[in-house]
This record gives sequence, structure tokens and C-alpha cells, in this order.
Amino acid sequence: MPGTVRRAPFGFPAFRMALTFSARAIVLRTRQLGEKDRILTLLSPDHGRFSAVAKGARNPKGKQAATSQPFVLARFLIAPGRSLHVASQSQIEDAHIHICGDLVRTAWASYICEMCDATPESHPDSELFDALEQALAALNEPESMPEQLETAAAWFQIRFLHILGYEPTIGRCVVSGQKITVDPADTTTKIAFSPALGGTLSASEVSRDPDRLTASVTALRAMHTLGRAKAPPRVLKLTPAARRDLRELLRRQIVVHLDARLKSQKFLDDILAANW
Repeated sequence: MPGTVRRAPFGFPAFRMALTFSARAIVLRTRQLGEKDRILTLLSPDHGRFSAVAKGARNPKGKQAATSQPFVLARFLIAPGRSLHVASQSQIEDAHIHICGDLVRTAWASYICEMCDATPESHPDSELFDALEQALAALNEPESMPEQLETAAAWFQIRFLHILGYEPTIGRCVVSGQKITVDPADTTTKIAFSPALGGTLSASEVSRDPDRLTASVTALRAMHTLGRAKAPPRVLKLTPAARRDLRELLRRQIVVHLDARLKSQKFLDDILAANW
């Protein structure tokens, strides 16, 4: 109708949309800016990873204080800027309150969010966003035990490697293609694995990587199972030794392919050492 102003998200008039955009995003991390503001690093399925200033977010009574916290899933109204965007308005979809209230959950969430923070800026990837959203939801389950939390985080790491094109080869030699056969009932055999080459190594090819790992067949089977799962499994029944092997396999691959050691790794190690 004549004179009608089309409304944009959050009640903004349509003419403002030329300067702003709406982004459903997860807060990967925050840092202080001045005395009142925060810079948010956001991951969005449509806009990729980018940063935006949340004005007044450090004021506990500020309108954006609640949405300017790590691991929050929210919809933001973003005003583009020359050096930094501005998050002019926001609405929480899921604050993941159980993550923030628990050190083990926080440690795993910090680790997987830092992995996403290491990806290139402004490269939309809905698959990566969906995987992080599912993993955070699993970490936020209030009744989950530590083994279930680690399973969710391990699933995300495998998905992350797959999405970036680094999913490991398991069951065949990554160098020769030779099938590596182990009896299904065997849970003790150790197999060489090369994070740098991207998979298991046959006995004749172990010399290809002096920095190879040796992991239990149980841990490698768990990695294979996680790689085929479309969502975080409830839990994988692993011995403590197999769990440590799986953790080290994933950690080394992340370090190799991101070419960086994550700052949250020490925090995660300290928390796990105190809780296992």
C-alpha cells in the first residue's frame, strides 16, 4: 500500500537494509575494546568468520551484554564499517548456559571454537557452522558425562578435518593403498598413523614419516565411526588408553593442518588432567 514502510529484521525500516545485514552467528571469542565495548569474533553460515564491535557490551545492564559472550548463538544486525563492523542489535537464540557453568564443557567449547577461529575470514561455510552448532548443543546437554562431552568434541574435530579436506585415511596405507587387515576381535594391535601424510601406514611404509604416531586399533576404529556419524554420538565406549590415543591422533592432525598450536590447548589439558 502507498506510504507503507516494509519492515526489516528487528524492526528496522527497509531503507536501512542497504547499510546493514542480518547474521545468525555463533560467538567464537570476545575481547575488550575501550572501557565499554567488546569486539566479537563471529561465525555465520552466510558470511563466514568476521568481527564486529558490540557497543556497551561490557556494561552488565547493556542491551548486548548477554549476546556478547563466548559460545552464544544469536541473530545479529550488522552495520558494515571501514575497519570493523558494528553489531547494532542482537537477539539470543541459545546462550548454552550449561557450557558456561562447567569447566570441562567450557574447555572443550573453547578448543573447538578456536579451531573455527583459525579458518580464513569471510569464507561462508554452512557445513562448518552446522557442525559447530551441533557440537555446542551436545556439549550443552545438562546430563552429559565427561566421556560424552569428549565424544562430542572428537566428532567435531573429525567433521572439521573432513570439511577442510583433511579427513584421514583409515584401514588402508595412505602411501601404498595397501589394505591393513586386523581381526575384528583384536583390540590390542598398534598401527602406525601419520598426521602429516593423513592416515594409517602399513608396516613397510612406516619409515615415510619419522614423526608418525602409533595408535591402538580401537582408537582408529573409533575415529572411523565418528567420521561416518552425521551428528555427535551419545558416547563411544573406549578404554582410558584408547581415549588418550584418539585424543592425541586428533590433536596432532589439527596442529599439522592448521599449522598452529591452539592457545586453548593448555587450558583443556589442565582441565582434563584434573577431571580424569
